Amino acid sequence: AIETLTGALFQRPPLIAAVKRQLRVRTIYESKLVEYDPERRLGIFWVSCEAGTYIRTLCVHLGLLLGVGGQMQELRRVRSGILGEMDNMVTMHDVLDAQWQYDNNKDDSYLRRVILPLEKLLTSHKRLVMKDSAVNAICYGAKIMLPGVLRYEDGIELNQEIVVITTKGEAICLGMKCHLLFVSR
Repeated sequence: AIETLTGALFQRPPLIAAVKRQLRVRTIYESKLVEYDPERRLGIFWVSCEAGTYIRTLCVHLGLLLGVGGQMQELRRVRSGILGEMDNMVTMHDVLDAQWQYDNNKDDSYLRRVILPLEKLLTSHKRLVMKDSAVNAICYGAKIMLPGVLRYEDGIELNQEIVVITTKGEAICLGMKCHLLFVSR
């Protein structure tokens, strides 16, 4: 039954949600049953889905399909964007431990291991490099104009999200190509 829950699905956020409870369409790219224990009536399944998919709601839908009712007991994120379990993913406890280490021992080495620079997370984005003289204006919301651009990667499509960086490789903002100019977001 889990394989039938692929493609575009209608979902409504749970009763306790930070967003308005309106019907949304989310895409489930792939799903498969990993393990099932009939005695305990517990199953483990793996899902590749669009950002914003409510897995708890997916569990309820799966239970309705099976005619038994269903609820999520545990959620484990094994990939988020370009990061997977083996790519420096950390838990919130790791972040709290790193903060404690810094607060109590003034040692930021652990903090630097658990918090990745933004540039590392945006490696799949095309890049636009700004002149140093234009960086401050962009930080305050100015549009990106050609005189402030030092260079950019080829093949940036219309409405494609890009990362705007300094000459030192530091991310300034995300932007989008709109006609002949770039707009920072």
